Amino acid sequence: MNEILEAIRTRRSIRRFSPAEVTEDELRLILDAGRWAPSGKNTQPWRFVVVRSADKRSALAQLAPQDRMIETAPVTIGVLYDRDAGYDPLKDAHGIGAAIENILLAVHSLGLGACWMGKARVPEIEALLEAGSTEELAALIPVGHPGEQPAPPPRRELSEIVRYI
Repeated sequence: MNEILEAIRTRRSIRRFSPAEVTEDELRLILDAGRWAPSGKNTQPWRFVVVRSADKRSALAQLAPQDRMIETAPVTIGVLYDRDAGYDPLKDAHGIGAAIENILLAVHSLGLGACWMGKARVPEIEALLEAGSTEELAALIPVGHPGEQPAPPPRRELSEIVRYI
């Protein structure tokens, strides 16, 4: 199987992290992968906020405590939607989803782990991330070295989700 298809099949949501740091080079590669996602009319309506400092991560973890992911990850990427950069909310959301998936696959390809947290439009988190007046929270992505190896989740058979007409 080719490496892209293998990465798609083997990527997992990681919710526990080891204390090892994510390097600046790794982070740059991850963010660059997000930047190269497709978007309608090439508007690129995403903005990324990197949360590295212990104080900011602690404050963010208080606002999004699910599974202690942010608390244990050395980095969390806040993904913001810049409404002024986009042109259609639904199509912009598709592009932001593509950017997030690129980030997740880049993380996995580097031997790191991440989880797409579906936090959206939380004013307190937007304030902590210093979102601009035209930006709103689309997701949070804790990133780090995996502290777990989850089993593959079940998937529906193609025959259950595909129709040919």
